[in-house]
Amino acid sequence: YGADFSTRVALASLAEGVRKALIETIGRENEQWEHSIVIQLREEEGPIKMAYFAVPGGYRIQIEMSLARGKPRGLERALLEVLLIEYGLRGRAGEAVESVGVSLWLVAGMQESLRWKEGAREYVMYQALFDKNELYPVEKIMQVKRLEGMDPISEAAFQASSGALVMSLLEQDGGQESMRLMLREMSTFEGDQVALVRKHFPGMNLGPESLSKWWALQLAQMAEKPFPYVLNINETERQLREILKVCFNDSTGSLITIGAHEFRDLLALPITEREACILPVAERLRQFFYRAFPAHRPILREYLLLLGEIVSDKDKQIAERLQNLQAERDRLAALGNRTRDYLEWYRITSSQELTGEFDSFIDLKSRLEVMSGKNEGPIGVYMDSMQRLFSEQRETQDP
Repeated sequence: YGADFSTRVALASLAEGVRKALIETIGRENEQWEHSIVIQLREEEGPIKMAYFAVPGGYRIQIEMSLARGKPRGLERALLEVLLIEYGLRGRAGEAVESVGVSLWLVAGMQESLRWKEGAREYVMYQALFDKNELYPVEKIMQVKRLEGMDPISEAAFQASSGALVMSLLEQDGGQESMRLMLREMSTFEGDQVALVRKHFPGMNLGPESLSKWWALQLAQMAEKPFPYVLNINETERQLREILKVCFNDSTGSLITIGAHEFRDLLALPITEREACILPVAERLRQFFYRAFPAHRPILREYLLLLGEIVSDKDKQIAERLQNLQAERDRLAALGNRTRDYLEWYRITSSQELTGEFDSFIDLKSRLEVMSGKNEGPIGVYMDSMQRLFSEQRETQDP
């Protein structure tokens, strides 16, 4: 209700799309509405509000929102919440229900599950959570009642952690049916959330920490990048260091591992043994080629050429060429670090507040403020211009 016809149609279409995605996720594609959901549009500004009313034959679930400033933030999440409430109230017409609602972790996790299914995946967020061990414990996830007051990083971490938990539940044996049964209780449940989850997912009750283990495993799987995901400069360099390790056994049978800077020493090995230890490295380089950062691909081609020459017992200035390759890698790594640091700097200086969980970023900001501005090459010039632009913007914003 409210607004113009085209706006009502657009919102109805969005709500129907969210409903279909939810029903497909929990495995009941043919289910129809049982209770009416009303979207009330108002002109005056204000937060999204939800309410429910008992009506003959069921319930009327209402969501009120303002379009005074365009599409309100959190619209999809609010639509998903009322849909979950509607699902939980099915078959309960006439019951004395004092209050209804769905836990924030379930709404956020289901929303992330839908985004994951659509392919809108935040691999970087999951990778960062997993690598840095900055995970929300399961109990902490279920204790979060509101997102207001969270900084953007903490909110994104909560969203990702909730998504990993919900998807780990759905992927259990009979996960969709168990999720449907849990949703039937969730809208009016006021007890221990962990106990409710364990009730409907008994396969995860292998021990007091089993739920956390299942969830951490799901998070690790979600952090994996699919082919042909292109790595950034730092990720490329980190993996390249491992790929360019050649292993062989010496005369005593001991395993020897050498890095790229020592490739010329491989010429001392018998040709058969040399070929046997080099070919696997060359194959790994070929497989890595399309995942490497584009600026690294000429470097990979040169390494492949050098390894081929070493196998063929040729020595065409190999030592000098290896030094040049390492120098180029060092240059790219420095640019990658500087770009990363400036992005962090911009995020910090653009934030209204900084939580204690990110005190290390304050040290980073201090280092950047005294960093030399002399940088060679087009990327360095670009970063310097961006730094000046950000500084000018902040000066105009300050009273």
